[in-house]
This record gives sequence, structure tokens and C-alpha cells, in this order.
Amino acid sequence: MIGQDTIERVRRQTGIVSLVGESVKLQRRGRSFVGLCPFHKEKTPSFHVNEERGFYHCFGCAASGDVFRFVMETEGLSFVEAIRRLADRSGIEVRDDVSSDELKRQSEARRRQQDLYDIGQSAAVYFERMLREHPLAGFARRELERRGLVSTSATDLVADTLQSFRVGYAPYAWGALADHLRAVGISVRAAEAVGLLVPKKSGGGHYDRFRHRLMFAVVDLQGRVVGFSGRALDEPEAETLRAAGIEALGTDRSEPPAKYVNSPESSIYKKREIVFGLHQARQALRTENECVVVEGNFDVVSLHARGIKNVVAPLGTAFTLEQARLVKRFAPTAVLLFDGDAAGQRAIAAAREPCRTAGLNAKVGSLPDGTDPDDLVREHGAEGLRRVLSGARGLLEFLIERKLDGSFSASDARAQADRIREVTELLASEDDPTVRGMAQQHADRIAERLGISDAQTFRALRAQVDRALRPDRAEAPVQSRAHARTTPLKDGVGLAILGAFLDYPELLATEEAVTGAAWLSGEVALSVAALRQIYESDPAAATEVVLAKLPASIHPFAASRLAAPRHERIEDAKSELLENLGKLKRLELRRQKNEAVSELERAAQSGDVEQEDALLREQMRRARERHGLEER
Repeated sequence: MIGQDTIERVRRQTGIVSLVGESVKLQRRGRSFVGLCPFHKEKTPSFHVNEERGFYHCFGCAASGDVFRFVMETEGLSFVEAIRRLADRSGIEVRDDVSSDELKRQSEARRRQQDLYDIGQSAAVYFERMLREHPLAGFARRELERRGLVSTSATDLVADTLQSFRVGYAPYAWGALADHLRAVGISVRAAEAVGLLVPKKSGGGHYDRFRHRLMFAVVDLQGRVVGFSGRALDEPEAETLRAAGIEALGTDRSEPPAKYVNSPESSIYKKREIVFGLHQARQALRTENECVVVEGNFDVVSLHARGIKNVVAPLGTAFTLEQARLVKRFAPTAVLLFDGDAAGQRAIAAAREPCRTAGLNAKVGSLPDGTDPDDLVREHGAEGLRRVLSGARGLLEFLIERKLDGSFSASDARAQADRIREVTELLASEDDPTVRGMAQQHADRIAERLGISDAQTFRALRAQVDRALRPDRAEAPVQSRAHARTTPLKDGVGLAILGAFLDYPELLATEEAVTGAAWLSGEVALSVAALRQIYESDPAAATEVVLAKLPASIHPFAASRLAAPRHERIEDAKSELLENLGKLKRLELRRQKNEAVSELERAAQSGDVEQEDALLREQMRRARERHGLEER
């Protein structure tokens, strides 16, 4: 565990303007710097960076954080990894707060893990070289040409894409990679641990897992090679092998090889936790605010090569919760662009729960029958694929349409009842009331279009769902008209007061602030009390510490004010503070007066003379207090 002192030292010595400025062009504006947000697409700068607070905030997408958060989001690192990354940048030695024996064990574990990453890197370089040099690499290049992935120059989009995805060729041989790894000093046992080599069943030794395949490197968010995916290629004829001086593998040709072979799981590769193409797509996801999820790695590469770069795929697994959470870190919406066959439809339905749990807004793009994204983009170009994406529907609506499709009317009464019940269960399982309401309307429209004879049953089932999801609630207390009028204004004044304290925390210690804070209420009052407590104990408290102590509803306002202070001079902040404290006091006195009048009116209407007399005496007492307060 890294000690808190080390963390704070790294934070202090990392200039956030310098750090952000490495990837974002910043210009000074008042006490902050502004630039185009790296987390979403915008034309007018709304991304503010404050060097004093070590904090950034975007007024467009609400992204905010400190130096650690910025590195975590832009480079896909964990918190500990971000600390180490920034420590290296600042030349700070990171000492773990553990015993020397534990530190030694951790260091050894990191070394062993790094060795596995190095093996993947060495294999990727080897496969890339074989695509250029091997006598049978033409089979791999022809597959790329068939997909339209032909580079016309070393700097075109296709060439960049093939390089980005580390595309290569695994030679036609039983032990070519094994020989290479031994030649460069890599342990075959370690290569076996990451699935590149397979132990022979008899006689000892190892053979290559990937043979005569077009290779794609699988990389994690940091760009480290953790595995491979190899696509089968046409089998070379005997004459071709003899001309190249290569011995036939002697494999059984009666059964075609598996179209794709993927690396098995290892200590650095967990299929559920890796999203193919996410490293390459992460910036495009932030720009587009949308992630296109396809089924195959060739779909990903093909779309990237046509300029559609916000595309990823689960690799050899259904779309998992871990993958959905990874995608959610970079984009709020996912468009599922799966094949139209039965397997693709099942995958779409299975993706709903991971997306819901991860808070990922899921939509579905409909592909023509028998077409995958690679086919579509080759035939109709990038614009054809974008048209499909623009017509994507909500996942829940898509699933309802599947239940109430054209075959519904041809079904018998029992089958129709089962489908209606399934639609009702889909609606009942939706937590978001807005999404559920829109889906219910969509289901109604489909039911009417199909002429469902049992539409009353359908509506009755929906009503039952509504009763289950929206039980009767106790009525909220009725506010007086005067209170309803003054509350929004009072809230606005309260936030302005809080903003002045955030701009210059030293104002919290002034006599005017201490006296005027008594008029604050609700979460603004809690926020001011928290700020005073924080800054009294630690005047240099980190912004993240400050936000953690404030109510959650205040976070958006506080984050924006911390990154982009309104006042450049403390004198201006104090002047506005005093003005708003005066407004707040007058609003509170007016509210008390209006409530008193309302109480008197109710007492007079009820005919309760004793209560009316008591209320008058209480109001006279309050009036004397208000007079004294106003004089002070």
C-alpha cells in the first residue's frame, strides 16, 4: 500500500496545467486555463483547469477531477497505477507502506507479470515481421485484400489501423514461434503460461498454438499485449509448399480448422475483463459519446480502417458486466451491432442485464439479414454504416418488437398470451421510469398495429406492473405560496454565497460570514459548515477531499466553481458575499412574516379565538426580535 504522504507529495509536485497541457491546448482565462475537452466532442472550449486547486472541470460533459483522475481516465489506469505513473514523471520514488519482505514479494510478482507482457510484445513483433517477410504471408495479405484492407501508402488510414491492431502472420510451422522465443532468451514455460505454446502430449517439448493464421494482438487499456486472436487462412497446396521449401504440417484436412483461435486465459488475460479495440477506440468514444459494440475482431478493424473508430468487441465471450463497466468509463451509450442470426439475437438479449447494471444506455442497430458490419461497410461505405447507427432503437424497445413481431398474429391464443406476458415482464424489469414509460407506449403502438384482440388484457397486465412499481405514496406536505415563491430565489442566493467561499476559503473566517451563515439552511448550510471544518484543520486540503465532504447534490456546482473561480480578487468575492448575505436575511424575514400571516388566517377561519390570540402574541415577540436583528 502506498503511503498517504507519498500520494500527497506526488499530487503537489505534479502541475495539473502542465500535465493536461501535454494533450490539451490550454489558454489562460482569469484564474484558470481553458481548452477543448478531451472527454467529449466540442467546438467551443468548456474545459477548465485550475492550477491553484489542482483540479479540472468540463462545463459541457461534467467531467472533473485531479491529476490522478485525469491520468486514470485518459490512460485507463487504476488509482495505484496513476500514482506510479505520475511519480515516475516527477522523479519521486514510491515506497509502499509494507514490510520489506512483503515489498520484495510484490516486486517479484510485478517482475513476473512484466515478463509475461514482454513475451506478448516479442510475439507481436515477430508476427508483424512474418507478415512482411514469410514466403507464405501472401495468404494473410490476400485475406486483408479481400476485406478491402489494402494500404496505398505507409501513412494512410488502413496502414495506421493495421499497425494499431498489431496485425501479423503466424507461420505455417509447428515450432516457428517456439524457436524464435528460445533464440531471444524467453522461457518456453513462460510462453506456455500465456498460451502461445502448447506442451506436446508425448515426447516432451512444445508446439505453436497459432499456425498459418492472420494474427490480431489483444491489448489491455495500457496497450500491453495480453493475448492473440488468429483467423484461419486457406490451406496452401503441396506445390506452393515445395516452392517455398516448407514441409507440410500433416494435419487432417477432412475437417476445416476453427475459423478463429484465441489465447486461453492467463494471469494477464481474463476474457470477461478485456474489450477488443478499447485501447484504440478510447479517445473516439469520448468524442462521440457512443460506443459501437460488434461481435468480431475483423468487424472492429474494418470499421476503424474506414474512419469509424468508436468500435469495440467482446472477444470469444458474451458481453459481460465487466466489459460494460469498462465501456461506461469512456461513453454513456452503447449501440449493439450484432449479426442478425439467431446467435446474434440471443447475444443482444443477454447484453441487456450487463448494460443495465453498469448504467450503460443500450441501443440496437439493425443489420440486413445475412450481413455483418464488415460486409456492410465494404458494400455501402462508412456512410451506409452510419445510417444504420443513426436508426438504432432502445434495447428494451427492440426486445419488445421481437416478442410482438409479424408472427404474433399467426400464433394460437396460448402463444399470444405467453408473448404478452413476456412483454409485461420486460417492462416490469426496467428500473428507469422514463425508459419504462416510453417502452410501454411503444408496446401499445405495436399492439394496435397488429390488431391484438386481447388488447384489454395487455393493458390490464401493464396496469398491474404499474401498481407493483409505483405503490401509493404518502402525499407531500403542501407548501405555502409564499414559500414556493421564495425557495428558488433563496437557493440561488445560497449557492452564490457558497461560491464565494469556494473561490476564497479565507472568507469563512470573517465576522460577517460567521454571523450571516446563521441564515443559511439545507445542504448549502451543511456545505459551508463542512468547508469551515476542512479549511480550519487543513488550509491546503486537496480538492477531492473537499468534494468528498460536501453533499452529493452540491458536487456539480462545487466542482465547476473549484475549477473556474468566478472572482479574481478577494475584494470582489467579499463584496458579493456581503450583498448576498443581506439578500438572504431579507428573504428569510419575509418568509417568516408570510408564514405568520398564513397561520393567523387559518386560526381566524377556524374560529379558535385562543389560538388566534396566542399567535398574535408570538408574532409580536418575533417582530421585536426582527427589529433588533435589523438594527444590528
